[in-house]
Amino acid sequence: MISDKEYKKLLKQFHKLSDRHILVVETDMPSSDVQKVVILSDKIRKAGNELVGLMRKNYDQLMRTKKYRKLLKLYGSTKDKKKHRDLANQLNEMQKQYNVTWDHCRNAMIHIGKKYSIDAVFALTKAEDIWRGIEKCLYNNGKTIHFSKYGELPCIRAKQINRGISMSVKDNGLKFKLK
Repeated sequence: MISDKEYKKLLKQFHKLSDRHILVVETDMPSSDVQKVVILSDKIRKAGNELVGLMRKNYDQLMRTKKYRKLLKLYGSTKDKKKHRDLANQLNEMQKQYNVTWDHCRNAMIHIGKKYSIDAVFALTKAEDIWRGIEKCLYNNGKTIHFSKYGELPCIRAKQINRGISMSVKDNGLKFKLK
């Protein structure tokens, strides 16, 4: 039997590694609520696109430098662990210098979220999605990050279960509440 503390630690690790789950339901919402959801989704999309533009510009500037590209080549071809670590530190320093870090992405989204008057939980969740795209470009085989298109289905995501759009069962039906 595992303790409650160990269980919570394991659950936290599982949540970090697990995929997202999306629930798609058809609902009879009043048109005013539908408008609120669509407007919020569009604000999140616009804020995300602004952050994508900022991070893409910073990433492109970083990739244009000869020093960074040379360090990447050396990092890929080096077998020595000590030299590998030193090169990784130099790459990280250059990423900080060109503002291609999670901290910069998060802080920029806080300001952008205030500009669009988006709740922090939605803004930071969108920032995490964008940072995941930047990480693919930095560490995997990603080429570039893309903007969200106008008119796509509304997507509102929140990392906290008690925030965002909560769902409850009332009178044998699902009730949604935008928080």
